[in-house]
Amino acid sequence: MNVDVSEHWRRFIQEEIRRGRFASAGQMIDEALRLLKESSDHVAGLLKEHDQPSAGSTPKPIWEIAADLRTSVPEEEWAKLPVDGAEQHDHYIYGTPKRPATQ
Repeated sequence: MNVDVSEHWRRFIQEEIRRGRFASAGQMIDEALRLLKESSDHVAGLLKEHDQPSAGSTPKPIWEIAADLRTSVPEEEWAKLPVDGAEQHDHYIYGTPKRPATQ
């Protein structure tokens, strides 16, 4: 199977192989897909818990479901997020220059 990836990802894969983290592009893609499936299965399991309310109960509000999902993210991952992520979201999502900070 041939898989087309953008030049950005091609360079990333080559750099990871050069650093010795992976022996080949195939090994790296296998690991990426394993992690994606593991994450997807985990989220699907969390969501499934909320699909079937027990008899006589009401479904959880969306903000409670979101809170439950947030607890599944380790603290060290939350610590990696930028503190100005909301204010500078265009910078982090699209790579635009950061805007001057507002007071």
